[in-house]
Amino acid sequence: MMRDPAIDGNLADWLHPQLLRHRDYFANRRLLVDVGAYQGEFSRQTLIAAGSPFQEAVLFEPQPANVARLRERFAANPAVRIESSACDVAGGSHEFYCAGETYTGSLLNYRSVPSAPLKRITVTCVTLDAYLRDRRWTGNVGLIKTDTQGNDLRALQGAEETLAQSRPWLVVELIYAPLYQGQAHPHELAAWLAAQGYVMAAQFDEYYSRDGWLGWSDGVFVPQELTTSRLSDYVPRPNAAEELVRRNPWNRLKRNLRRMMMHGRD
Repeated sequence: MMRDPAIDGNLADWLHPQLLRHRDYFANRRLLVDVGAYQGEFSRQTLIAAGSPFQEAVLFEPQPANVARLRERFAANPAVRIESSACDVAGGSHEFYCAGETYTGSLLNYRSVPSAPLKRITVTCVTLDAYLRDRRWTGNVGLIKTDTQGNDLRALQGAEETLAQSRPWLVVELIYAPLYQGQAHPHELAAWLAAQGYVMAAQFDEYYSRDGWLGWSDGVFVPQELTTSRLSDYVPRPNAAEELVRRNPWNRLKRNLRRMMMHGRD
């Protein structure tokens, strides 16, 4: 049986073909929402992918250096809106912490003392529900991606109305390692999403500690009504060694020759 190549790579390899397969679902859900956009690579790839269902995007990013990069990067694209704010379960002002690389910035303080100097700034927080409701976009959201360094559950709790009305797909960072104070464990996040009628459809881009413990990954959650019928055939996701063999005919030939030699000794 041929493997679906979509499970052989990273999140983008899986996500974009899935969006095409479900293009009818996104016919009236043309808005992409990126919470914790960093420098916008996820949104850029999703918007330019061949056949992408998304026509507009809103990118939330509170870190000033990242906001400047986003404004520069998408300056020529009027379909992309940059918001220099964070998303939370409540609006208002909040302290934002960042030490070292700007992608580690969070509304949550670090759990251990960072090696780089810690910077604190005050940022504006919004709830997705209020933001989208004010613009009459609540029912037009097709995909929400969150990467908020441990605050993803609170960001999604601020979008409960949007999840109920628009039923967008969700790409959520799942952090297993204890990195931030008060961070939500992936099991808490999954349980809350299950109560909203969501199920986990895929997991990619897993990172492990050097001693083999799961650190973080990207999880995809979809409305449970999309999963009522599934294929009866399931295949394992290939590991790196199998993928090397699959992609290289010479390696595949050598593997088959070794198998023949081993069988000949039995």
